[in-house]
Amino acid sequence: MDLGLRGKVAVVTGASKGMGRWTALEFAREGADVVVVARGAAALARVAAQIEALGVRALAVPADLATAAGTEELFDRVRGVFGGCDVLVNTLGSDEYDYLPLTETSDELFQAHLEIGLMAGVRTCRAAIPLMRARGGGAIVNLAAMSIRKQYPTMVAYTAAKAALASVSKNLARAVGPDGIRVNTVCPGAILTEGVREKIEQFGPQRWVAPDALAASVGAPSTEEVFLAISRDMGGAGRGLVPDLGRPGRPEEIAAAIVFLCSARAGYITGALLNVDGGSDF
Repeated sequence: MDLGLRGKVAVVTGASKGMGRWTALEFAREGADVVVVARGAAALARVAAQIEALGVRALAVPADLATAAGTEELFDRVRGVFGGCDVLVNTLGSDEYDYLPLTETSDELFQAHLEIGLMAGVRTCRAAIPLMRARGGGAIVNLAAMSIRKQYPTMVAYTAAKAALASVSKNLARAVGPDGIRVNTVCPGAILTEGVREKIEQFGPQRWVAPDALAASVGAPSTEEVFLAISRDMGGAGRGLVPDLGRPGRPEEIAAAIVFLCSARAGYITGALLNVDGGSDF
């Protein structure tokens, strides 16, 4: 299936690892040139090299999008190299999940989550829209989280930022629809990224879950079993993410959904909030 992305310019934030990295590579496989953005220059350079190996152009921009200056730097580079962009995907989110109830979450921690989880998305959308208008349209996908649909008392700050970003996306879709710009939100479920896998394997299951949560395992629990146990426990009292498909999601499955929503094949989809969660929200 031709997704109509060949020759387009896609900007992907948080692209040095995880779902952002997989999304950037998927755009490249579809023939798009890709701008990858993250704070870690070395990891970003490796992703850019992987993109170029697929036969398209890559631009790596190390920048801190939690600041207005970082966003300005990014889009100065986008304009200078490509003249504009057709697609923006925001996968940014704090790696430092607070795991604290509201009464124990400081103003500083809450504000940090808002800057990276909400304001980075607001700023990049604001900067990208004029460039898309100049090209006659475009597509934006903002990554939220299933925690905006299911309540996790220990993830208040992170969830507040992502819920606000989903609301921004919905309102923005109506505002820029007449300009031919589509805006959608993707809510991933329990996704076992490379980073999460490394942490589980480094520290072992005992750091994350109670022993009885893995009682059904035969022998040493697999990384997937530990991750699912963590996901089940996140909301307390078994109210966490329990995928109907019985397995964690893979980052490339999130990437596939994002790239489809940015493609010509999804040309009549805007203002949507798409769960990619293996049935966790049933």
